[in-house]
Amino acid sequence: MLARGIKRRGRSGAPRLFSLLLISIFANLLLWGRAGEADAQPRIDVVNVRDFGAAGDGATDDTSAIVKAFSETCTSGGGTIYLPPGIYIINPAAASIPICSDLAVHGPGTLKVKPDAGNYQAIFASNPPITALHNLTFTGITVDQNAAGNTTAAIDVADVRTHQRVWQVLGGTNVHFENMRLYVSGVNSIVVNGPTVSGVYINRNHVVFQKREGQPEFDNSAIYIDGDNFHVTDNTFLSTPADLARTAIEVHTGSGSVAGNTIDGFRNGMNLVDLKSSSVTGNNIRNAGYGISLWSLTKMDGVTVSGNTVAIAQVTRNIPSSWGIATSYNRGIHGDFFNLQISGNIVRFEPEHSPRTVSGWVSYGIGLQTLGNVTNALILGNEVLQAPARGIAVGVMDAKYTTSRVSVRNNRIIDAGSNFSSGAAPYSAAISLQGNLSSIDVLLNRLDFLSDPFIGRFSYWSFESGYRFRDVVVADNYATAVAGSPANGLTPSVVQTYPGQGTRVSDSPGVPSQGRLH
Repeated sequence: MLARGIKRRGRSGAPRLFSLLLISIFANLLLWGRAGEADAQPRIDVVNVRDFGAAGDGATDDTSAIVKAFSETCTSGGGTIYLPPGIYIINPAAASIPICSDLAVHGPGTLKVKPDAGNYQAIFASNPPITALHNLTFTGITVDQNAAGNTTAAIDVADVRTHQRVWQVLGGTNVHFENMRLYVSGVNSIVVNGPTVSGVYINRNHVVFQKREGQPEFDNSAIYIDGDNFHVTDNTFLSTPADLARTAIEVHTGSGSVAGNTIDGFRNGMNLVDLKSSSVTGNNIRNAGYGISLWSLTKMDGVTVSGNTVAIAQVTRNIPSSWGIATSYNRGIHGDFFNLQISGNIVRFEPEHSPRTVSGWVSYGIGLQTLGNVTNALILGNEVLQAPARGIAVGVMDAKYTTSRVSVRNNRIIDAGSNFSSGAAPYSAAISLQGNLSSIDVLLNRLDFLSDPFIGRFSYWSFESGYRFRDVVVADNYATAVAGSPANGLTPSVVQTYPGQGTRVSDSPGVPSQGRLH
């Protein structure tokens, strides 16, 4: 190519010298390559989708060009695909884009679903779909599912062909989705789900959920992972109540971390199911109905939920039940929980200004109420503000299950029972204890009732009729009230002095004394 660009200059010999120089350099490089063949690195070829005819002009249908670029790259055993600046129109209803192992996709370009493309299962998928994908990376690109423009789509959760996924990965290891902007509209936007899934990294993405106007509400999750060694970190998830976004993050089965994410406008911040040795730390959830939900279908063990901030919009959403951080209470689901730590979180509810329907039974800032056994749990150093019914709830009213070895310590609960619903009043308490309980201690918590006039009912409340309380201690707590006084609703078997402490301190209002109870 270089020689073709050189003009002859008579018999001066300059072009000939240059050509001889090139030949010499090439020969030396060839000899060096052979000499160092053992240390040579493989050549990395970058595939540009424009080389396959993609226009990227926001109008041309680039589906066939992009499918061809991905297909040929995968057929050759993988590689790197570059999506240059531009808007590439795709029609996933006509063809999904094939993905494979050892594939890296990057670039500043945008893939946008064609207007009125209709129903489709996924934009990116392996072929066949159950193929395990190893070493798959997407970074930097933008994907716009064009919910407003795809007016002919109709999502049916029962029909996977209509799910409008962006990525569908049903097995594999070392899967990365990073630094992307995603405007999503489907049932599960990023699906990494399979028995061989391990090493999933979803980091620093900006995800906006947008429902097509007229589409009935449907169950959806922006991220759905079922696998081990997962890391969901520093992502931003945005939606609005009008778009009826259900869940930002749903993770099943394995071990890993969910950290530093911002979630705004989703009904459920997170659904975490059957996790083992995992941490959920430093997340910020706003305008939610339910913050962090812990589900056990069989067993959840060794999960730490710490340093999260959860803001519940129960009034704006007009929902009777709500919670900040809780084990799930769901009939038909009876798994057990072991070794939970819920510490250093802030849970804040919207103020209640007028009477409305409130469920006292499943409405709390932090709840260990589940149709299963709970063993070894620590609720430490949290702050719960303006819970409509209960600040912290421990135990379940079902004789088949026991909650044991739980410590509730050093929490601050402000204005628990801050609703105006008379129906919820019997359940309103800063801390409630119920069901079969064994080895429970509630110590060194601070309860403040700041409303004037007083709103709320109980500082502590317990229910053991038909159940068994064994070694349940509520002592050394501190409570204040600006106006009025909360009632002490503890039943007689609850020990209200710490063993060995001696006589119980008076619970006269306004006396900030150790051991004082209301």
